Parts: sequence; C-alpha cells; structure tokens
Amino acid sequence: MGEALTTLTSSREDLRTRVRSTLARLSRTGALPTLPAAASAALGIARNPEADLDDLCRVIQTDMGLSARLLRVANSAAVGRRRPARKLTEAVITVGLRKTCDILVAACAKRLYEGSTARTEELWNHALAVGVAAEELARVTRKVDVGSAFLPGLFHDVGRVAFLLADPTVAEVIDGLVISDQEPSSLEREWYGFDHAEAGAILAEEWGLALELCDAIRWHHAPAEAGAARDLATILNAADRLAYTIGCGSSAEPPASVTLVHLGLSPEDEIACAERVQSAWQQQRDFLA
Repeated sequence: MGEALTTLTSSREDLRTRVRSTLARLSRTGALPTLPAAASAALGIARNPEADLDDLCRVIQTDMGLSARLLRVANSAAVGRRRPARKLTEAVITVGLRKTCDILVAACAKRLYEGSTARTEELWNHALAVGVAAEELARVTRKVDVGSAFLPGLFHDVGRVAFLLADPTVAEVIDGLVISDQEPSSLEREWYGFDHAEAGAILAEEWGLALELCDAIRWHHAPAEAGAARDLATILNAADRLAYTIGCGSSAEPPASVTLVHLGLSPEDEIACAERVQSAWQQQRDFLA
C-alpha cells in the first residue's frame, strides 16, 4: 500500500512538473492560468470544516459584482424565498454556504472564458452544463456526495481552456483534427505530452480543489483508472455525455462514455434528468451572465 501511494505521488509530481513547465513556456506571460483571489478564498472556505458565514461574506464583499449576483440568486423564483434578501448574510443563508461557494467560484472561473471567439463561449457553456449535470447525477444516483460534484464538473475541461489561452493556433488545429474523427486526448498527448484532463487536474489542484476531486477530473474519460475517485469520475463521464444531450457539447461528437443505464437510471429517468439539467443550466447561465 505504501509503495503504491509513493508511486501515485511520484506520478502526480511528474505530471505537475510537466504541465507547469509546458504551459508556462507556451504562455505569452510565462504564467499558468489563475483564478481570481475571491475564488481561491472560496475554495479554501469550502474545504475548511470550521469556516463560517462571516468568513464567506468577507470574501464576497471584496467584489460588488459577486454580491449583486448572489442577491439575485437568493431572490430568484427558483429559490422561492418569501421575503427578498436585502443583506448579504441573508442571501448566503438562503442559498447555503456550499452552494454560495460554488456560485462564487463559477462566477470567477467564467472570466477565464471571456474571449472573443465562439469557441470560448462553447467551452464555457459545456463546462457549466457538465457541472450542473454532475450535481444532478450525484443527487439522483447517490453514488457521491452532491456537494462534491459541481466544481469538478465545472473544471473537468479547463485544460482545454489552458491550451487555448497558451497556444491558440495549435489548439485550433487540434479542434479541426477532432472534427475529422481523430481522438482529442491522443492528439494532445502527442503535441503537449499530456492531455486536457491531466492539465485540468493539475490546474484544479493549483487552485485549491481537493486531490480526490482532481483525480476525478484527471480520469473522467477513463473512470476505471481513477482509484478512490472512481465513482466521481464516472459521474463526470456521464455528465459530459448528458451535456451533449442538452445541446452543450464541446466538439462535433460526444466522447465515449458511461451511459446513464450503467448508473442505474432508466431511459425515462434519463429524459427527466436531461430536462432538469437543461432548466438548471439555463438558470445558472442567466445568473452568471
């Protein structure tokens, strides 16, 4: 067991070194993509069992746009609050500490996708859809904690954004080859030495996501390899496919994936699930606009 853990740690360290050095070398600024400070602080709060309402409110208050967005969520019809929340503390209590952290991180992460191309918009819609779908699948299957599903889903393809930001010409070439029915991960490994899932796992770890969640991101195209994160990787894999079902794919064809039948859901369940995901995705997209 100790030897296996040492091997896993060594493998992660090697991957981290390769991702950091390659993306930094390709980047115009020589730096890796970063999340705004508010998002990093929210991730720290989400991981801290002793964090409280005041801690989160102090983070949100550093950005008036985030404060306004949270109040809009708390007062939306989807939440169903009887009286409008007028204070930030009321909004956080209404939405919940964990979900507030999710919204805060998503609002900050969206800034990574604010390019002028249709591709960045497509990648953002897909990322948000997979986050929403992963949360829904966690809820209906009870295979993983619902609170652990949204952020890995949101970040599952952030490696693709990193490639696009660091090396847009090659990223566009790879996208073109994928349209020609070549497999994206193999093309990425051939060019960069790692694929978008591996890059995404390292970036998510850099930003403060728990290691098990990062492992699920790394193996979301091959859940059987994910070890302790296998259930969550399976959820992400199925959520990836579900995003295509609601019209939020990130390429011409969906990746090979786990079907919802393998998660114990019937075709009728899948239809109902897709409808809920479609509705929730639209609400989240409007809140984060």
